[in-house]
Amino acid sequence: MKIMMEHAQVQENEVVLRCPALDEEMLWVLSVLHSGIQRLCVWDEQRCTVLLSPGEVMYCESVEERTYVYTSQEVYQCALSLAELEGRYGQLGFFRAGKPTLINLHRIRTLESRPGGRIEATVETGEKLVVSRHYAPLLRERLGM
Repeated sequence: MKIMMEHAQVQENEVVLRCPALDEEMLWVLSVLHSGIQRLCVWDEQRCTVLLSPGEVMYCESVEERTYVYTSQEVYQCALSLAELEGRYGQLGFFRAGKPTLINLHRIRTLESRPGGRIEATVETGEKLVVSRHYAPLLRERLGM
């Protein structure tokens, strides 16, 4: 794939995709572009609505049927389930680490193997999250390890 960028006098950013056929690669590019402009709607303790960029998220977890979204500064609640978050933002790096946890792969600082085939992932905030033995091989594959 050839990638070009040009600076132009336009009112808003514009992306043009030229392709001989809409193949798997181009569908992936479209999904990433579409997901990247979406905002994740969450709310804080005072029930104020906040719109986050998916890139701001460190990880998400489900506790007692509620979904919590963790950023470097705050913890928010979200109406979406982990499965919905994974479906919408999986192409942007949201990875299922276990039944109750999604990790943003772009926010992982270190990975450490643990007994039983698990992996301990440390995110940029220093928090340690466990990738279950079921998802550990998928994480290795996704990261090319």
